Amino acid sequence: MNAASHIWAGEETETPWRFRLQEMAWRDLVDALKQDDLPFVGLWCDGTDVHALFLPDGQPLAATLALEDGRYPALSPAREISCLYERRIYDLYGAEGMWATDVRPLLDHDVWSSSTPLAEHPGAGGGQKGLIHFQPAEYMYHEGDVTDGWGPATGGMEPPLHVALALREGRIRAAETVTGYAHRGMELRWRNSRVEDACKLSARVAAGQSVAHQVAFCLAVEAACGEQVGQEIRLLRVALLELERICHHLFLLADMARLAGARLVASGCMGLRERLIQEAAPITGSRLLMDVCVPGGLSLRHATQMGDMCGRLCEVAERDYPALLALWQEYPGLSMQLAGMGKVTADVLERIGLDGPTARAAGWDCDGRRIMPGYEGIWRFTSGRQGGTAEDRAMLLLEEVGESLRMLDEVASRSGLTAGGSVQLSMQDGEGTGMVESPWGGILYWVRLRDGRVEQVFARNPSSAALLAFEAILPGQQPDDVALLARSLDINAAALDR
Repeated sequence: MNAASHIWAGEETETPWRFRLQEMAWRDLVDALKQDDLPFVGLWCDGTDVHALFLPDGQPLAATLALEDGRYPALSPAREISCLYERRIYDLYGAEGMWATDVRPLLDHDVWSSSTPLAEHPGAGGGQKGLIHFQPAEYMYHEGDVTDGWGPATGGMEPPLHVALALREGRIRAAETVTGYAHRGMELRWRNSRVEDACKLSARVAAGQSVAHQVAFCLAVEAACGEQVGQEIRLLRVALLELERICHHLFLLADMARLAGARLVASGCMGLRERLIQEAAPITGSRLLMDVCVPGGLSLRHATQMGDMCGRLCEVAERDYPALLALWQEYPGLSMQLAGMGKVTADVLERIGLDGPTARAAGWDCDGRRIMPGYEGIWRFTSGRQGGTAEDRAMLLLEEVGESLRMLDEVASRSGLTAGGSVQLSMQDGEGTGMVESPWGGILYWVRLRDGRVEQVFARNPSSAALLAFEAILPGQQPDDVALLARSLDINAAALDR
């Protein structure tokens, strides 16, 4: 039996794509996953059960297992990325993944007022006072001289995480990251919240990816209610997603250029981004594109002007984008500095299941927009990058900016003046999933509705896989390049910690 067959053989639940397994069947599933390429989305806990979500052929398939004495067989022996979910579950619920490959704390470093805060009976708080003391794993000392490393608070713009480095002859031999500094308790804040409040909270999971998180949440709620929005709403959501992609890519490119010493290029990226935001903000009502999407529709200041806005954005970019592209390609030493740096190989992609621009820059065809509603006849595959280096990632981002501008031009020609209207949702009990291709990869929300409220939310975003890729590419690099490599992979500690 393949892995999916083990899940389908389980007990049916009220959700047609979720099945309840007994412990031995769950263990059989783990064994099957070691040889099966069933796409893994994530693992989460609700205090009573653990749930594993997969995505065969783009459709959700979930397995549920009841905790027994607060324990369950871990998935990490079969799916490496699962170790981050297992560590998170243990920190929040105290549920232990048996035979887990990594049992280090992910969020709780003995500074919380209570341990396992989401468990039925939370534990005592930690005794750690002041700054967190990090003790690297034993193997780090065998690789070289362990330094204090990088982050989380040096006065710079780095994400809030700590990277310990083992150095030998001026090169990184091994690296370990410590996260948890940006934990905001999102899982508890989502629990039993009003749908509109949960939607606003989703917009604040990751800066620069607010629209993607909102749309994924809305799609999940709409699926749980058995409803779909109309074609024009889907089209306007596409416009917002592509505008966000452009702004995100330009911001990240500016950071990469600045860290590489190309300040003129960084200024060009931020200048174009600002001109686009100034055109869009009066229509969307938010410079950061927060709170622009609600279940069943949109929440824009002037929704009927979205088509005209897309046209004006394309006019601005038609004048400035070619010059920016030429500046990046011709700036002395920029491409040479990025070439060969931070290569993400095929085995890393396969091992951790990374998608998004990082994977596309290494030659993988993994753009979720091909199956997203609203992109029919608009999206087309354009990536031709193969090397997987920081230079490939930067050039792919520039190419995607141009492609997103072309999509906005398509939306401008197709948008009407009705703004699509909204769908009145009947908040019935149920579960739904929604998936979106964010600026940095696939985002998926699972939402359970109960009594007209959001009972629980699970959100999968690219941050977990990006962190493992970051650790994987650091060996062999120079310590001074850590910040640039982190930006080239868009390491987002806040989205990881939540």
